[in-house]
Amino acid sequence: MLENILKEATEKYTPMDKEYTFYFVFDDDKKYTIFAKNDGLTVEEGKKVEDANCVCKMTSELFEKVWYENYKPGMKEIFSGTLKTNNPEALQKFLKACGK
Repeated sequence: MLENILKEATEKYTPMDKEYTFYFVFDDDKKYTIFAKNDGLTVEEGKKVEDANCVCKMTSELFEKVWYENYKPGMKEIFSGTLKTNNPEALQKFLKACGK
């Protein structure tokens, strides 16, 4: 399911205000580096950079809910540890750039 979402993200992506690098960790074992550039979105398995602009850790279940149900995570997910990020603003920009 995650692979389908990430494929869909690359297809729907529109350039952001600048280039970003995202590092996503899902369920503690599925790791992806996403390069958001002016010419498109590239997804690679694993950690490919040391300092991503946005690091985001969440369950794949939460990401699927955000993607397919337009769910907007809030303080509940942050306080419970279901969602961790060092840059919530960049995460929001990423979702918007992918049509969410």
